[in-house]
Amino acid sequence: MPESEFDYEIINSKMRPVAVSLIKKFKELEHIDPDKILFIVNHRSRGGSKGKVLLAKTFKISDRWIELFYQHGGCTYFYGIEYIAKTTAAMDENQIVALTYRELRKIGPEGDLLTYDIQDWWQILMGLGRKWFYPDNSCPNLLDDNVDWKKLMGQYYEGTETN
Repeated sequence: MPESEFDYEIINSKMRPVAVSLIKKFKELEHIDPDKILFIVNHRSRGGSKGKVLLAKTFKISDRWIELFYQHGGCTYFYGIEYIAKTTAAMDENQIVALTYRELRKIGPEGDLLTYDIQDWWQILMGLGRKWFYPDNSCPNLLDDNVDWKKLMGQYYEGTETN
């Protein structure tokens, strides 16, 4: 993602359509309202600490900020997905789509934030591989019609359904 004059940048116009498409395709995301998510790029963060790489994070927006957005005439957002510019800059479009899927999975059906099965979601690890986000690795576009978890995971498929 290109340099910015701001530390934080709203990127709803770019990422909301990706989220809408993922939500339509994957049944496990159908409870999510993409209009309630604020998509942000963080240009300031170094992208991790203590040897861990941070690509993005999903968070709940506090009641105070929900109220302030509303007073300002803005949309009501309940969640934010923050992409870290320094660690996602070398990712290709397919990897960004996979990252967005991964972050959307954190929004639970009851509105709570979920944590990974293990180090990542099972489908991502078994379907895309442990190093799916590395700059030199390729990753299928999860939005392609011919891509689904059953094909990607092979013998490790456990019934995650797509629409």
